[in-house]
Amino acid sequence: MEQLTIFGPGLIGGSIALGAKARGLARRVVAIDRNGGQKYTPSERDRVADEWLAASDERAVSRAYEASELIVLACPVHSIIAELPRALSSGAVVTDAGSTKELIVRAAEKHPGAERFVAGHPMAGHPAGGLIHASPDLFVDKRWLLCSPDAAKSAQAKVIELARGLGAIIVELDASAHDQSVALTSHVPQLYASALAALAAERDATAAAGPGFASATRVAGGAEGIWRDIFETNGSAIAEVLGLLSAELDAVAAALRRGDAEEALKLLERARRTKRGSEQSLPQDELLRAFAVSSQSPPSR
Repeated sequence: MEQLTIFGPGLIGGSIALGAKARGLARRVVAIDRNGGQKYTPSERDRVADEWLAASDERAVSRAYEASELIVLACPVHSIIAELPRALSSGAVVTDAGSTKELIVRAAEKHPGAERFVAGHPMAGHPAGGLIHASPDLFVDKRWLLCSPDAAKSAQAKVIELARGLGAIIVELDASAHDQSVALTSHVPQLYASALAALAAERDATAAAGPGFASATRVAGGAEGIWRDIFETNGSAIAEVLGLLSAELDAVAAALRRGDAEEALKLLERARRTKRGSEQSLPQDELLRAFAVSSQSPPSR
């Protein structure tokens, strides 16, 4: 494509920009952030994009949008919703990398350019976040979720071309299924890891921490600016999954208090069956089709 514009060149947006430049997916990459990249050195800016713009410069941003074939909104959810009207008014194809999808999709549907919006969520990241950790290979062999089945085919094709060009694997599902699924696979694990890390520190247990603890708490913490939006826009689904998880662990805890290890062992066995089950034997294309189909339904209650 001639021009790719990234609004929010952090970890995800910066990695998209770097990957697009490294793989020749765009002749020109423009980055837009709050201060026009002034917090980065000239060499850091040049590495990521051909031009940097401040989000507040309405005229320059509008020109950049109008010159773009594809605009990627790679910022927190509320910021994506706020930027959608300006981006969609340009006539370009617009996609996003927001961590929740239902509110974003609803906001886009109110705009006359809604058919040019393809809601997306690349399932890749780094615990620390930020442009400093951006990598052109961040998306290689990672799932890139797309949640706009009613978008124009040409718009979908443009986004798929970018994602596959970056090495990602496309999985399609609707916005509701997305939010229910990521509550279980991303948002609750963030809370679980954070709670475990905080408890270990508060109980002075970290001296006994090993690789298992490090793995279980790898994502603990997280940037408030991103996670506040996630918790506010997907709170119901997250709360439901927390309830399911609590019920699982409460049953184990009650049994252990009685000196009964069976509930804990049954839980481990269920996990072992899942890990060694049919997913490992399916070819990748069949696995992804199965994932997409299973994600159309809410998690079991």
